[in-house]
Formats: sequence, structure tokens, C-alpha cells
Amino acid sequence: MSSLSRTCPEFLIVGGGVIGLSIAYELAGRGHQVLVVEKGALGQEASWAGAGLLPPANEKEAWDPQEQLRGLSHRLFPEWSARLKAETQIDNQFEVSGGLYLARDPGEAASLRMACVHYEEEGVEVQRLNPQQLAERFPHLQTGQPIRDAVYLPGEAVVRNPRHLQALVQGCRNRGVEFIENTQITRWRFQAEQLASVEINGQVVSPAVCCLATGAWSQLLTDQVLDHGNFSGRMQRPEIEPIRGQLVLLDAGQRFFTSPINEGVRYIVPRQDGLVLVGATVEEAGFDKSTTPEAIEDLTQFARQWVPRLADAKQVKAWSGLRPASVDRIPYLGQLPGMANVYLAAGHYRSGLHLSPATATVMSQLMCGETPQIDLHPFRVNRA
Repeated sequence: MSSLSRTCPEFLIVGGGVIGLSIAYELAGRGHQVLVVEKGALGQEASWAGAGLLPPANEKEAWDPQEQLRGLSHRLFPEWSARLKAETQIDNQFEVSGGLYLARDPGEAASLRMACVHYEEEGVEVQRLNPQQLAERFPHLQTGQPIRDAVYLPGEAVVRNPRHLQALVQGCRNRGVEFIENTQITRWRFQAEQLASVEINGQVVSPAVCCLATGAWSQLLTDQVLDHGNFSGRMQRPEIEPIRGQLVLLDAGQRFFTSPINEGVRYIVPRQDGLVLVGATVEEAGFDKSTTPEAIEDLTQFARQWVPRLADAKQVKAWSGLRPASVDRIPYLGQLPGMANVYLAAGHYRSGLHLSPATATVMSQLMCGETPQIDLHPFRVNRA
């Protein structure tokens, strides 16, 4: 990208996580000049920290915009994975693995049954398993404990999210996207309702369009933008809070099961190389990304309880990520009210990775002046 393109890019994306990178990748694929500014290292926050689970969806049967977004992403993910591998030679290890869902207590069982009804209404295949079927199909599982419900979703997929982020970064570079890392925007200047310029490392950058995609930090950023533009009190401000999720990685030596195991909010995800990822807690801990011995031990015991063969698996490492959660757990996708050329794409909570291809598609359409293929009214920034 030329110095002129860098100071006057068509699109400025603030945030280098999976949402920001995906939007940049899509826009660059359309032939646009894109600059991405990231306050830390690219793809190292919640996008990197998660498990890479991609629940099934059916775009053809989806009528609700939220389900349409999931359905579009579920269709696009294998296409994006194949394209990224061809463009970058980085394999994100996307595979349709199927997913096993288990419930031991009445509350979990009720939630699982409701989810199954919802899936079936969408036309997603759901296989309910009796104890004998469970034991035969999943011999590695400890079935000696009381299980109220067991469900298998053949359409569930997984991706190795750190490698997906690496592929996105390289794919963006190949398409001409420019990156500025470890840097924050220090000044926002508006002319009426138009963002005129920002200041980055002392340099004035004047984008035609700007998109904020900073995950759990998005509320802090939108507040900063609104305050700089003197928009206080003129709009319903988006509310996004960080929800910490702790995870632990075990080494089983080799892969001996292929389908992730889910119970409630926790999961056990086998990788192709014999590593097993176990997560995750759901904690309101502010922006504290530390791990706690109690949570890591609980997750480790959870994995070993369901999969006895993991009793001798060595703990490789533990970490946490901050999920960006909107109040209603629906992402914000749209224009900041009162601003002609500033958009927000954030608040995906636990589904950022899964929804990233569809988010990139509809946001690119919106920011390019096209009618998005999904109705974005439910995702509007100023919803009450």
C-alpha cells in the first residue's frame, strides 16, 4: 500500500481480532484499500483464546436474522477455510467433526431439549442417543455416571482458531491490507457528522469509512469516539462487557476421539495432534485476563471425569480470554447513529469466530453502500 493509501485509506478497521481481520479480508477481496490498527498484537485476544467450536446451522430454513447470520457463516466457513489454505498454505484444520452434548442435571437437560427443538425447527439434524448407543459410539466416554440426556449433532464443525487467525493475517497481507500493531488511536476529528481524520503515532489518517471491531474493548472505544465528536446524550450507547473464560490444554499423546464433548457451558475439544482443549469458565472479572488455580483444576477434573483416558494427560498450559458480551448477547452490526461514516461490529460474545465470515460479508456490503443480504435491524447499535 502506498503512503497515500495509508494516510487516506478507503477503509480503516480498528481492531485486529477475528471480526476486524475478516472484514478487512473481505473488503480487500473486493479490491478496496484497507488499513487495520490494533492496540496489541494481531489476533491475540478472544479470537485466539477460544475453542474453535462451530455449531450447526441451516441457512435455507432460517427465517430470523440472527439465525440467518449463523446459517450464512456455517455455509461460508468451509469455503473461507479452503480459500485461505489455497492463498496462504496455512491449514486452519477445519473439519466437520460432529458434536456430543450431555446433560446430568435437570436444568442442563431442559436447556438441551429446548436447543434440540430449536435445531430441528431449523432443519438441523439431531440424533438423540440412549445409554447403549452412547456407550457403543463413544467408548472413550465415562458412562458410569447418571446422564439424563445425550444428543449428537452431526453437522457441528471445529477449526483450530490460532491457525485460522494466522491464515487471516497472511490472507489480508496477500490482498494488500496494511497493518499498524501495538498502537492506539489518540485523536478523532469530526466535521459535523463525518469522521474527518484520526491520529495514529502522530500521523493524520483520513479514512473514507471507519469500522470499530475491538471486541471486549468496544464500549470503551465507542465512548471515546462519541465523546470526541460531542455526541453525548444523542444516542443509545452500545453496552459491551468483558466475560472471562479460562481454558486449559492437555496433551493426550495421540488423538483417540474426534467429536467435541459439551456439557452446559463447558467442553472438551480434541485436536488433530493429540492435544485436548478444555474450557471454559464464564466470569465477570472486568479486564482481568489472569487464570486461577481453582478454575484450571476444575476444568482438568471435568475432562478426566468424562474421559478417563485423560487421567495421565499432561497439562501443557492454561490461559483466558475476554468475550465481548452485549447486554442481550446479540452483536452490534451497523452504523453509529449520528455518524455518517463510522460503523460498529462487536459484541458477539461466545460466537465471534463462528459468526466472523457472515459478519464480514454483511458489514462489507453495508459499508460499501449495498443492501446487506441479511436484515441488520435486530443488530442496530441504538436498540433499546
